[in-house]
Amino acid sequence: MDIDIRKLTVEELCNKVKEKNPVPGGGAVGAVVAALGAALNSMVANLTLGKKKYENYEGLMQEVLENMELVLEKTLRLASEDVKAFDKVMEAYKLPKEDPERELKIQEALKKAVETPFELVECARDILKYSEIVAKWGNQNAVSDAYSAAELARAACKIGEYNVVINLKSITDEEFKNKVLDEMYEVMGEAKVYYERIQELIKENGFTKI
Repeated sequence: MDIDIRKLTVEELCNKVKEKNPVPGGGAVGAVVAALGAALNSMVANLTLGKKKYENYEGLMQEVLENMELVLEKTLRLASEDVKAFDKVMEAYKLPKEDPERELKIQEALKKAVETPFELVECARDILKYSEIVAKWGNQNAVSDAYSAAELARAACKIGEYNVVINLKSITDEEFKNKVLDEMYEVMGEAKVYYERIQELIKENGFTKI
């Protein structure tokens, strides 16, 4: 299925997701969620620039905008790539069972399918990093948007993890599996640190008792 997620309206995307078809599924949705998180960080940065009260943080806000623009573009690309990767896996499984290369092609497709959600985890970590920055030093009238960006990023991070793991379950190369998991959980560890610090800010500012 050749879908360019970027060309769909929100309603069209929701209608596509709810169809009796496995794609676009959680991976693509997670990438869109991450893109929205990056966009929210950019919004807070834009609402901070040009404000005298925050003039000492203009350099930081420019850094946020530059990095979130890259993440936004990447996550929207990942949304479509996730669909393509799944299709490749399905194509491999549909090969005749007597095909001597069938299993090899399945394994190759599964390994390729791991890449997209792994990159999503990395993007989510980066969004959390900049959510903390805009939450601390951005326009405080929009701080709830910084917190919202962080929550979207955390959701995207977990979605990426789930999709990496489900593909790894069918991969027979144990060395590959262990390497991917080690690298992913290192990135997720970094993401967790950012998220926990943001949670402390949220509680300190009286936004939640949970």
